[in-house]
Amino acid sequence: MSPGSNLNSLNLNPLEITEKLASSFVESWNHHDMANFTDLFHSDASFVNVIGLLMTGREEIEHHHAAAHAGLFRASTLQLRVEGAREIVPGILIAHLRSSLHGDARDPSGERQTLFTFVLELREDRWRIIAAQNTNIPSTLT
Repeated sequence: MSPGSNLNSLNLNPLEITEKLASSFVESWNHHDMANFTDLFHSDASFVNVIGLLMTGREEIEHHHAAAHAGLFRASTLQLRVEGAREIVPGILIAHLRSSLHGDARDPSGERQTLFTFVLELREDRWRIIAAQNTNIPSTLT
């Protein structure tokens, strides 16, 4: 069973859907399993990382994240906290999540704080990410 397979329930509220997806996101990240990680994204999804790199499509998202997890993030662990989620139109959610990343090879003892924006789309009875944006939060603001 893939980590995101529990996201096919249609009887969940936006916060529950986002929390389940966040749990699967963290599990995949922390196991450095980029195939399961990218299964949380629709095939035509986009992802903008903290340095502004736009990745388009599941294949490109997986390629960049797999390379990062083979290098800089090979020992990293991630935590996510859902700040809020709401359905903006039927079948489309917008969510904000705070993240805490430890184990970045550039600063192994440090912690990086970011804020994610996820747009989730219900397609073929499954919620997946259709767009993601990750923004660094400078330590002076945390």
